[in-house]
Amino acid sequence: MTRSDEDRDIGWDAWGPWSECSRTCGGGASYSLRRCLNGGSCGGKNIRYRTCSNRGCPAESGDFRAQQCSAHNDVKYQGVSYDWFPSAYDPSAPCALRCQTAGRSVTAELAPKVLDGTRCRADAFDMCISGVCQEVGCDRQLGSGAREDNCGVCDGDGSTCRMVRGQALLHLTPEQSMKTVVEVPLGSRLLRLHAKGPNTIVIEAISLKGTVDESSLVSTGSYVMGNTSLDFQRGTDRQTLRTHGPLNADFIIKMKYGGSKDTVVQFLFYQPIRYQWRETDFFPCSVTCGGGYQLNSAECTDIRTNQTLPAHHCNSYPENTKPTPKLKECNMDLCPESDGFKEVLPYDHFQPLPRWEQGPWTQCSASCGQGGGWQVRSMLCMEEDMQGRFSQVDEWKCTHSPRPVTQQKCNTFACPQWVAMEWSQCTVTCGHGLRYRVVLCIDHRGQHVGGCGPSLKPHVKEDCLVPVACHKPRDSVPVEAKVPWLKQSHQLEEQHSATEDPTFVPGPWSACSATCGPGQQTRELKCQVLLSFTKTEVDLPEEECGEERPQVLRRCNQGPCTKVPGLSVGLNMHTKEPYSWDNRGFTVCSATCAAGKQTAVVRCVSRKRGEDVEDSLCDSSSKPPVMVHICSPEPCPPRWEVTPWTSCSASCGVGIQTRSVFCMRLLSVDQQDILTVSDDECREFKPAILQPCNQVDCPPSWETEPWQQCSQSCGGGVQLRKVYCKQLLSTGARSRLGDRACGGGKPATNRGCSNIDCEPYLSGGEWGKCSVSCGLGIQRREPMCRQQTAAGDQVKVSRELCSGLPPPPLVRTCRMMGCPKPEMRRKEKQKVLLKNQIRQTVRRPPKTRAYEHGVKQCPTLMATHKIYIQTRKEKRLHLTVGGHAYLLPNTSLVIKCPVRRFPKSHIRWLKDGRPLPSSKHLGITHFGSLKIQVLSAEDIGVYTCVAGRASDIFTLQLLGGDSKAPGTLTATSPLPSCHRHHAGMSQPTGAGVSVSLLPPGVQQALLQPQLEERLINITLKADGGEIRQEQASQLISSLLTHMSAAQLGATSTGGGGQSEDRRPNWSELSSLETHVKQAVIVRQLLTHPLAFQNNVHISIGQSALLTNATRSLTIRCPAEGVPPPKVSWTKDGALLLPTDRVSWDISGGLHILQPRASDRGQYKCTATNTLGSDSETSQLLAAEAAAIAVSRRNVSDHGVVLGQSLRSTVGGRVSVRPGANLTLDCPVTGFPPPTVTWNKKNGPFGAAAVSLPSGSLWIRNVSLHHRGIYTCTTANAIGRSAASTALHVYGHHPAGASSVAPVSQELNRRRVLMASARGTSVVIRPGDVLRIGCPVLAGHRVPVLWGYNNLTLKDVSSAEQGQAAGPDRRLHYRMLAGGRVLEVDTLQVKLSGRYRCQTTINGTRQALSAWVNVHVEETSWRLGDWTTCSATCGNGGTGLRRLDCVNQDGKAVRASMCQHSPKPVTSPAGCNRRDCPPRWLVSEWSKCSATCGGGWKRRQVSCQHLDAGGAVRTLTAASCERKSRPPDSEQCAANRCPAWVTSPWGKCSGRCLGPASTIQKRSVLCQHVNGSSYSDCDLRDRPPSVQNCSSDRCDVEWRPGAWRPCTVVCGSGFQSRRVNCVQRRSGRTLAEQSCAWLQQPPTWQHCNTTRCGSECKDSTQYCSVVKRLKLCYLEMYKQRCCGSCPQHVD
Repeated sequence: MTRSDEDRDIGWDAWGPWSECSRTCGGGASYSLRRCLNGGSCGGKNIRYRTCSNRGCPAESGDFRAQQCSAHNDVKYQGVSYDWFPSAYDPSAPCALRCQTAGRSVTAELAPKVLDGTRCRADAFDMCISGVCQEVGCDRQLGSGAREDNCGVCDGDGSTCRMVRGQALLHLTPEQSMKTVVEVPLGSRLLRLHAKGPNTIVIEAISLKGTVDESSLVSTGSYVMGNTSLDFQRGTDRQTLRTHGPLNADFIIKMKYGGSKDTVVQFLFYQPIRYQWRETDFFPCSVTCGGGYQLNSAECTDIRTNQTLPAHHCNSYPENTKPTPKLKECNMDLCPESDGFKEVLPYDHFQPLPRWEQGPWTQCSASCGQGGGWQVRSMLCMEEDMQGRFSQVDEWKCTHSPRPVTQQKCNTFACPQWVAMEWSQCTVTCGHGLRYRVVLCIDHRGQHVGGCGPSLKPHVKEDCLVPVACHKPRDSVPVEAKVPWLKQSHQLEEQHSATEDPTFVPGPWSACSATCGPGQQTRELKCQVLLSFTKTEVDLPEEECGEERPQVLRRCNQGPCTKVPGLSVGLNMHTKEPYSWDNRGFTVCSATCAAGKQTAVVRCVSRKRGEDVEDSLCDSSSKPPVMVHICSPEPCPPRWEVTPWTSCSASCGVGIQTRSVFCMRLLSVDQQDILTVSDDECREFKPAILQPCNQVDCPPSWETEPWQQCSQSCGGGVQLRKVYCKQLLSTGARSRLGDRACGGGKPATNRGCSNIDCEPYLSGGEWGKCSVSCGLGIQRREPMCRQQTAAGDQVKVSRELCSGLPPPPLVRTCRMMGCPKPEMRRKEKQKVLLKNQIRQTVRRPPKTRAYEHGVKQCPTLMATHKIYIQTRKEKRLHLTVGGHAYLLPNTSLVIKCPVRRFPKSHIRWLKDGRPLPSSKHLGITHFGSLKIQVLSAEDIGVYTCVAGRASDIFTLQLLGGDSKAPGTLTATSPLPSCHRHHAGMSQPTGAGVSVSLLPPGVQQALLQPQLEERLINITLKADGGEIRQEQASQLISSLLTHMSAAQLGATSTGGGGQSEDRRPNWSELSSLETHVKQAVIVRQLLTHPLAFQNNVHISIGQSALLTNATRSLTIRCPAEGVPPPKVSWTKDGALLLPTDRVSWDISGGLHILQPRASDRGQYKCTATNTLGSDSETSQLLAAEAAAIAVSRRNVSDHGVVLGQSLRSTVGGRVSVRPGANLTLDCPVTGFPPPTVTWNKKNGPFGAAAVSLPSGSLWIRNVSLHHRGIYTCTTANAIGRSAASTALHVYGHHPAGASSVAPVSQELNRRRVLMASARGTSVVIRPGDVLRIGCPVLAGHRVPVLWGYNNLTLKDVSSAEQGQAAGPDRRLHYRMLAGGRVLEVDTLQVKLSGRYRCQTTINGTRQALSAWVNVHVEETSWRLGDWTTCSATCGNGGTGLRRLDCVNQDGKAVRASMCQHSPKPVTSPAGCNRRDCPPRWLVSEWSKCSATCGGGWKRRQVSCQHLDAGGAVRTLTAASCERKSRPPDSEQCAANRCPAWVTSPWGKCSGRCLGPASTIQKRSVLCQHVNGSSYSDCDLRDRPPSVQNCSSDRCDVEWRPGAWRPCTVVCGSGFQSRRVNCVQRRSGRTLAEQSCAWLQQPPTWQHCNTTRCGSECKDSTQYCSVVKRLKLCYLEMYKQRCCGSCPQHVD
């Protein structure tokens, strides 16, 4: 153990290991020690503690302090025996064991301190350790300081409950004598209620089961209501009710009338939040292998009913916070299929998990308004498979990321509204006139749009009055004609919209081109048409709208211009000229923003007419200079600016092009000065910043994986890697191809590595010959130092290089054929004569019937190798030896032993290798049969019928009840050399073994082959020792309990005919016609043990174990039949109905959520169709942790006769004398049945301690070295438990003190040698019983003094004790019959001598002295005869000398009499060193040539010869022709080959291929009969997985309506029509996407393309371009540009 730096600094050594826990449950203490390295001057403590075994104890174990008190019940206190119980808590001595009697009359401190782990007081976790009360937190940790919050949660924050506080003033009258104060729900804590007044508190407790318990609290005391303890205090005018809780029922607290005075009630308690979030277990892994992921979730749970509820129940409590989902990796093991790796596609790096896919937003429910509208979208959890296909999965798989919103507000801006500008000045300068204003429809962005209600539009003109008298008459021209901006206001009011006929829709007029004087206005013109069925406006070429075009240019006048200095001067210089230059204002601004320009417009004007004329008429020299000024200086509105696309990132597959997109404002048009602003300022949709490119398939190429780890660290290993031929497709997926598709050489898949020499190591050479020729012997081999070179070769190196290395096993056991039965020893001369006779017999065999080929024939047993299973009660059964029987208790059995060439009266029977005693229960008939009356558990075992040298066995097991045998089953009795027992039950394949159901009756059940094979396998495993025999009985009993008629398959009558209602069994189903098939449940064999998982999935016919961790259970019940069968379920015979926890799917599978104890039982699945039904059952069992029924009772053998057996249950203390036989019982409970193991602390058991199959420990002939602590440990898959017993041996006291035992029948059974005054001599053998009696009467009361060789026995023991090295060198003795009898242990060395007894006669004081001389018979070891040679030939035969224990006369005595002497060492000597005759030698069988189906296995057969020197030579086959040649090949049957298995065809819902034609799919898997998947089925036989099918969904068409009238009569018009998607049969109109797979007919076309009249005019504005590009030769342009294109153009 290393020291930490911290401990070394302060002088302490490292902490030692933790001790064993002081308790096995309920919370104990463990300690660890350390030592001071500075001579005791270290600071701190040398011991530390921790808690352990914090799991709860069983309810029946009781309180730990009470157990310690009850341990003193057998100890008298002040001379009186009491039953002790713990006394009340004493804060002054919390760790003292203070107990009181049952009536509390006596209270005493029985121990200064309690055992470690005892609670200081019952209501706290604090525990006593080494007599000191230590603080323990609610987390069961020392000094943690963790405390429960008010909700009862350890170290919680109080968020799982709410404090409820209130006060009530009750007015009760005799008429209304009771009122409810408050209702306190189940689970509430810390209830406090105070009442002041005369009324009485009444409590009504209602349990979850509906049980009502009502009680009135009248007097002070403790009450128990609803399984909850209450503390009630009542004073004169006050009442107080308290309970810590939690309440185990709903409490309704009431007040009952008790006086005229009102009662004031105050209460406070903490109420649990009923609906809380609980994390679920992790969902199943996304993949079964290759690395996947698991998610968990949180569900809202009702803590009262433990039911799952919708989330809004938990969300209603603000204290509840839903836990975020957790994600973890799972199933990281490599896949067994293909190359063992999961193929990772490119998109796995971006989207490795399922993700949310949202649909488009719907149209907003409102176009505008203060509250706006709503729009929704669909949200699906989608998962992408290895081929890039998306499929919808359960939403919990996407909970690792937040779910996007599916509803949002939209169009929250204000609706467009009318905005009125300022009123103009009055149109007159005197009198009545008009004034105008511009009214615009302005949206939320300040732009002029439509959409305002006409009825709400403000008026645009009104009367006005100028209070000035007019002196001129009014003009006849309307005032509106004189105002230049009047017409503009009217133009803004015009509304133009498209119609169903192509129409020119003009835009608004632009500003006047001149700021003063005459100018021009323009507007944009669009050719549009309104599609009536979609209500959308579509732009058309202008030629579609005909020639009637609205005006796009008009004149305007902004009023007279002010005279420009200098310009007017220039004009006046030519006043006599008829033409002059005139300023007509400025041009339109060159830009609407970012500093545009305006240029002054100068025109040549005729002075007379005031009209514009050609500029050439004016003097060019007098033309004014060009004037330019800046206009629209404000920056342009923000807009998106894009850069050119970059080059494609890939030349094939899926490339990406990117570009930069930013929001900018143009500051100056001339300087191209821009300002980059935030993206939020650009209102339009942002252009895309990336796009795919080069979407073409790449050519196939090689793809390599990284090199794997080297197969060896030295000595030349191999590295492997995977190399694939793959192709990157245009979809981004990688397709795996065959190697032929890739060009060029394939990269290497392996290479050498670790090319260095390995370190030398020790290995064993070839094993030598077995040391014996029969029975059990040993083999030896020599160690060799080897080294593996860099080239991989194994070479032998010098032994010095391997010095210090651990050697391999050099000795092992070997078992040869059974040895012959030993004969009685005869004289040496008779042995020699017998050997000679045998040799002569072998050389010259007589030609008699009983001999053949020189070998005497053995008796022949006609055994029957069958497995018998009893299915119903029968009084008596007759069976034959050679089988294995599972029978019911209380059945009488006769086992026949048919034999040839042997008298039946000489047949012997053995049980478990021991002779069978004859009794009323067991007996052997005159014919050699064995009779067993009324079978019970003690009859379980292996029975052997022995007929001379032939024998066979019969194994008997019981079904049901206690199937454990009292002893172990063995069948290893030695057999003679001509033993012909075939051991059919132990053949690995079970060939020739059949199963027979008992009793046979008239109809013999025929088992299904699968079930029969299963029963045979269970029996073979039990006989081979892989499982225990009692486990095999339980498995077969369970199979018989759940076995249905379908598993029996069919019944055959005794007459050989078939029953009329015989159903075809599973092997005949394939021959039936496919259109008629009875309902059959598809059963699966149990191929794996019962597993303990959160989500259990089993098939019908299998059993399941339910644990506390089980969250769901699924029982699959697949059924087949034509017509398809219906599946129903029953539980324990009653019809099962669906509930919120129990349901079943369409395939018949039963699902149970949150299984409970009430769900245990037998579930039966029944599949029924018109031809019949089939049913199968499954058993749901509740798992129970292994536990021990511990007894705290102390047991002693006081008063028990020595030699009788003592029995005790583990848990207490056992005190016995040496020589006693002790059985320690360890009663266990649990399911699955737990295993029981025993161990002894700090030492082995020894040969005298034997673990029995029942779980008990048997210790025979107890001695001092058996003292110690024995621990019984039981465990199963659910849990484990342990209990200990301290064994104390008190027979040999220190200093040789005697132990007095009462006189009993023991003296009558064993002889006593009486001493005499003259002396008695006796010779004894070691191991004899030596009891010396003193010649006094039975009533003698004077003490008897015993001496040994003139010394007291005490003095002898004291003197010898210092000289002897061990307890076997002392004189062992004990006093019997009050000291009158001395018993001496004779198994010791120093025993001979004189034993004397001395005493005085009662009342006479006469001295009595008597003695006995004891002589021990001397024995010693002597070398005896040689053992049989271990080999008959060759050079490996050895023999050993036997060792005999003999006395002084040379006679052989028991070997135990020589145990005081060391055995001489005997060395083996060679024997039978001669050449062996030729013989056939065979090698091991090869593997079957076929992995499935039938095949062949082979082996090598050679004729070899072993000479006396040990050399083996191979001879020709002719040398061994005297012996039959063993076969070198034989047929073998492997598992059935996998086959293609198809699922039912799916729905006809694929993509449409034609009218009423689509596809449907099904899964096609390569599976074995046991349901496991394979990949080696023949692809040529693979059934199709896709087929065409008929579906009304595809029986659709586009149905166009009639064309509407043409928009023009001539000159190329336009007409439209309605095209609907309809169903062919019904004509019902469908959504357009139903016909999306069909080409849609056009919805509009040109019409009346003939010319109008004879004149030829251009019908499109592009004719000038057509003429310039010389396209007039095209017929289309000839017609549409006939005015511009000359007719002669070809």
